[in-house]
Amino acid sequence: MKPMRLWLLTVIMAVLLAGCGGSGGTTATDPGSNPKPDEAGTDQGTKTEEAVTLKMFTAYADRANGPGKIEQEIIDAYMQENPNVKIEVEALQDEPYKAKIKVYASTNQLPDIIQAWGQPSFLSPLLDNDMLLELNPADFDGSHFVAGSVDGFSKDGKMYGIPRNTDYAVLYYNKKIFDDNGLKVPTTVSELLDVVKQLRAKDINPVAINGMEGWTLPIMFDYYAQRASGDFTLMDKAFNGEISFTDPGLIQGATDMLAFAEAKGFADGWLTADYGTARNLFGQGQAAMFFMGNWEASLATDENFSEEFRQNVGAISFPASDKGAQTDIAAWYGGGYAISKNTKHADAAIAFMKYFFTPDNWPKKVWQSGAGTPAQKFDPYLTGEETELQKQLIDIFTNMTSSAGTPLQDISSDEFKQKSMEIHQQLLSGKITPEQFAKDLDAAAAKANGK
Repeated sequence: MKPMRLWLLTVIMAVLLAGCGGSGGTTATDPGSNPKPDEAGTDQGTKTEEAVTLKMFTAYADRANGPGKIEQEIIDAYMQENPNVKIEVEALQDEPYKAKIKVYASTNQLPDIIQAWGQPSFLSPLLDNDMLLELNPADFDGSHFVAGSVDGFSKDGKMYGIPRNTDYAVLYYNKKIFDDNGLKVPTTVSELLDVVKQLRAKDINPVAINGMEGWTLPIMFDYYAQRASGDFTLMDKAFNGEISFTDPGLIQGATDMLAFAEAKGFADGWLTADYGTARNLFGQGQAAMFFMGNWEASLATDENFSEEFRQNVGAISFPASDKGAQTDIAAWYGGGYAISKNTKHADAAIAFMKYFFTPDNWPKKVWQSGAGTPAQKFDPYLTGEETELQKQLIDIFTNMTSSAGTPLQDISSDEFKQKSMEIHQQLLSGKITPEQFAKDLDAAAAKANGK
């Protein structure tokens, strides 16, 4: 269980009460909460004329929209301010990125700065092989990271990465599709199943999801298992061998999720759909809903999609049950950055990272563009002019009463990650029963734990 972040709730209430009638400037409840760039350590006083080239590998493949655009804008601004520094960017989508980072790691030739996830499945192999540079937390004191956000990037009291995002999974929906078909937005899992059946009766795809990549499936199972049992900790307990995945609550969650899949709750072709395919299916109005993370706030501003869609996209937390509330959220701290221990330009890489996380850079820009929720305190940058989608995502976040933590597939080794996602794909495609699903997860967990 993780506490609700009360500081943000207080600010949100003030912003929403003020509405859009204000000046449109930033709203700050604490004049000291928005440090000047030099307080966040942009290293302005120690520039060098030495020519430096930094190679940066990121999983933000789209450089023209959303968070990838913001990332590139900060890079460009830094190079303009520091003409002796050149930052060469290589960008791939999540899964191709994770495949190629293994290639880099196998030859001990990591780029200077890499995207990292604060989860054992990604970080542990790199840390075990001493590939990441230890960072000094004091260098980022002025960046105001949310309490607990660096934990996943730390080991034995040492910090090896910097968190970029606060992530949580939601259900996006197209209001127009619901209104045109006389459908009520579901608030319970049983209502969600009913809506799926009604949409299918009208030949409308219910929920777009990137089933081929598979990483969203265990997150959805986290929701179904919690809604069946009322307890987010069962998953961790089962992985650690304290209980079995055959626990009644987990079996019921698997059964309920299978019922959703058997009702054709996932959009046609879901098992071969990657992230981009699923997002476009929803954005083009060909699916009524989209199961994805809060980083999709830019759906309301993405000009690749029609104005009609942008005006009608909404978000809800995953529907509740009599045991699990909608305020129980599958939330975790996800992507961030790390620096290669073998970099020849450690000082330059650290200086850029300090600049990147200056409060006026990443947290301000990513929030005000609607491209996600930073892992830093961003209340000074609320304008009162947030899109309706942003406000809904804020509401989900600030009303959170418990969170799931690191998703199941990221709790251990990469081998466990791949196996657990495969097991979920098999369940939801009808190849195995919930009981076999549980036994297979038990076996995968035991192997990951060396048993």
